[in-house]
Amino acid sequence: MLQDAVADLRAEKGRAKSQDRDWTPTIVLGLPVLIPDTYVTDLPVRLGLYRRISALASEAEDEAMEAELVDRFGEVPPELKNLLDVVALKRFCREAGIERLEAGPKGMVLQFRGNSFANPEGLIRWITNWKDGTARLRPDHKLAVVRELTNAQRIKLARKVVGGLAKLVK
Repeated sequence: MLQDAVADLRAEKGRAKSQDRDWTPTIVLGLPVLIPDTYVTDLPVRLGLYRRISALASEAEDEAMEAELVDRFGEVPPELKNLLDVVALKRFCREAGIERLEAGPKGMVLQFRGNSFANPEGLIRWITNWKDGTARLRPDHKLAVVRELTNAQRIKLARKVVGGLAKLVK
């Protein structure tokens, strides 16, 4: 019975680790995020590019992919640039433990996985270091950054915020 109990605990621990790795942050920016069919006309090639882009694992790979796209198809359109940025944002969100990121014209809201952050003291310092006071931790444990944002500013601010939070976790 003891061996069975130990085996069950190990299996449970393995499932918990798998669940920690197998989650994907949700990112809502209200921007077009795709490979336009006018940029890559061949559907199988476009699908292959989606697969490769989704597997990008570092900034160096992001840059190499963008360079390859420019070499093969010409200047990268804004929609595809948004896609590359979202893939990078997802990587940073996973590192920082951010489950959901929403950005719109009035600002952005981040929801932490399990409503907790790995470095709460660092998070409080990070929030207080925002000079303009636009970053706030809400009672529902979500981080809000309230400011007017254009479409171009959404991704830039999201990268800054999520990148900063990812550094706090490391």
